[in-house]
Amino acid sequence: MRPRGSSPSRAERLSRALLISVGPGEAWAALCEDGAPVALRIARSGAGPRAGTLFLGRIVALDPALPAALVDIGADRPGFLSAEDALPRTGIGGLNEGEAVVVQVTKEARADKAVGLTLRPRLEGALLDLRPGRPGVVAARGLDASDRARIAAVLAAIAAPGEGFVLRAGAEMASEAALAADAASLRARWQAVEAARRSATPPARLEPEPEPVAELLAALAGAAPDRIVIDDRAAFAAARHWLLRHRPGLAPRLALHAEAGPLFETEGVAAAIEAALSPRVALAGGGAITIEATAACVTIDVDSGGAAAKAANLDAAREAARQIRLRNLAGPIVIDFITLSRPGERDAVRAALAAALADDPARPQLLGWTRLGHFELVRARRHAALDEILFERSAEGGRVKTALSVALEALKAVAREADAAPACAFRLAVAPEVAACLEEGAARPARLGLEVRLGRAVAVMAEPGRKRAAFDIAAI
Repeated sequence: MRPRGSSPSRAERLSRALLISVGPGEAWAALCEDGAPVALRIARSGAGPRAGTLFLGRIVALDPALPAALVDIGADRPGFLSAEDALPRTGIGGLNEGEAVVVQVTKEARADKAVGLTLRPRLEGALLDLRPGRPGVVAARGLDASDRARIAAVLAAIAAPGEGFVLRAGAEMASEAALAADAASLRARWQAVEAARRSATPPARLEPEPEPVAELLAALAGAAPDRIVIDDRAAFAAARHWLLRHRPGLAPRLALHAEAGPLFETEGVAAAIEAALSPRVALAGGGAITIEATAACVTIDVDSGGAAAKAANLDAAREAARQIRLRNLAGPIVIDFITLSRPGERDAVRAALAAALADDPARPQLLGWTRLGHFELVRARRHAALDEILFERSAEGGRVKTALSVALEALKAVAREADAAPACAFRLAVAPEVAACLEEGAARPARLGLEVRLGRAVAVMAEPGRKRAAFDIAAI
């Protein structure tokens, strides 16, 4: 609790809104602070193993040299279990090929990297995280010693044999009853996982795949937004159910977007979201930063645009920090600032970057300046970045939307047209690869779901020579 008479922190002064726009097969969420988006997430149905998902897997290979194990969880390729994510007492050496193991996804697949797995599951709740098989209480940093002792005593009375808990931010103010209720909910979830394990044959998912809206709420509702706005009635009902179960205090803040225009446009964040999909971002004082994700790292190049080096770098540090969180960039990140010659200028740029990253829940680690004058940092990788979800490399080496991204964008446009003209049927003219995705590929379930909602088929016409990102909708 804040001492009486002290001024509110920056985080306490912020007005937060969580905006969720739902379309066929996917949902987009923008977490906004004082009207500006700070985090943007996309969740898609059937997108593959998501971070936090529990599986009964089978070990298909052991590599003592790494050391690591490859685990079949039913995905396109085996997941990667490193020694540091194995059980502390046995490590990789205590595992055998063919053995069935309960694993949790810690990192989602990306490009040429498989999903990351752990043998030490952690179930996230509203106030607590449950760590089955690892007794003890881990408290948030900076927690007062008296609060720590009080909560440890409460959880010691609540915990079943073998259970451990991690205290989530803000849980120190919760009542004993609230802590007990959260622990009971997590315990029931783990018991359901154990029951599923006993009857499953690996590889098998041990929990149902979350709906996109539930996935987004789980990722972003922890910011305790003042408003949660959703633009789809069915998703609104599902969101209310999820909130009442997992974040009951936020349920009264949920609202249905009832205005005629698209949600992001009505809320005034559409332009900022569009900018987050572009590799080049203009700086307020002139110049720009260019963001490029490679297989090894994310690089951010700073262009002064004629502005003074220090001023441009300070602007770039603040904007780079904002884009890192907004786009969910992760892993090694290298920023190529403009060369600075005066003593102390590098320190000022580092301080600006650190201040701008201070509110990032991922807690990036600032590594410092390289001998070449680049600045390095690392941000924990858990969920896929926007760029990885939406784009791929073209044959020419450029960056283009995937066929699935275009297909889902086209279906959402059809849904909007159908809302305006409910009696009409529609035909989509698309590039051949997008047509294939809609008819037999990854977008087929979304198309079929839209057809059920509309009560009529959506005709798909492939047009050779049409650019992938272009599509046309015609009433028929």
